[in-house]
Amino acid sequence: MRKSRDTPAHYPIRAVSKLTGLGIDTLRAWERRHNAVRPIRDDRGRMYSDADVARLRLLHGAVVRGHSIGRLAALSDEQLRALVAAVEPSVPPATDPTRRTSLDTAALIAALRAYDAAGLDHELSRLAAILRPLELLRDVLMPVLAQVGEDWHRRRASVAHEHLMSSAVRSILGSFLRVYARPDVPARLLFATPAGERHELGTLGAAMLAASNGLGVAYLGPDLPARDIIGSVHPAGAQVLVLGLTVVSNGKAKERERRAQERELRTIVRDLPRDIELWAGGRSAERFASIIAPRGVVLPDYDAYQQELARIGGRLP
Repeated sequence: MRKSRDTPAHYPIRAVSKLTGLGIDTLRAWERRHNAVRPIRDDRGRMYSDADVARLRLLHGAVVRGHSIGRLAALSDEQLRALVAAVEPSVPPATDPTRRTSLDTAALIAALRAYDAAGLDHELSRLAAILRPLELLRDVLMPVLAQVGEDWHRRRASVAHEHLMSSAVRSILGSFLRVYARPDVPARLLFATPAGERHELGTLGAAMLAASNGLGVAYLGPDLPARDIIGSVHPAGAQVLVLGLTVVSNGKAKERERRAQERELRTIVRDLPRDIELWAGGRSAERFASIIAPRGVVLPDYDAYQQELARIGGRLP
């Protein structure tokens, strides 16, 4: 039998849908027809606990492997874990929405190599039309930017290619941020990069992804002094400060820059109001984990970031 509720319920159905990959209609049907989980109800509607979310993930994993929800709903969490674990790894979860597919970016790269700005914008818009924001960001934009940067360092592409690609990505992310923007949403996130950090596209993408999740965002841009970032948090009504950390400084010539960046981060960690969460992401975030960890979290990738967005989304009224 299923265990009784032993954790508080604080996820609305919209957040649970994002956490589990299950559609809202499916969640309602599984509850109503099969009593798969028992969310509580308050003035905000259905509210789910961490245990509910974990159980729904187990159910989803078993369903995509061919089992019937009608039979699964009566099983305990322990039985579901054993059932999912017993499935041969060679059996693909064909309908698993979290499974990444290989995307053809050949036309995108061809337009870039030809300095075809219109073709580049057209191809980015086409991909944006068929992909969810997380997929666009995680599976197309960031990998292509990384590849272009690598090609430039290896002299297989020019700095002009890198600038053209960055400009096109900045344009589409900015456009989507404006499209998704929702004023007067109480759960606000403030996005910035500290002084000396001029690479903004990963942070701009994170802001776009938060906005696409229905969250209110304030995007300040790159290369801001710590004092200015901290001074903006409360006036913006932010609950979370999200920092982008990308530059990896190597060699003696960059040592002063690294130390300056450390000072900026220490100032933010020390002086950020205690009621504000601190998140950090980007290629160099891990190397500053010892500075950030006492006060905030380092998010290793966009999937981890998406999980945090779903949690914050649970606070929306």
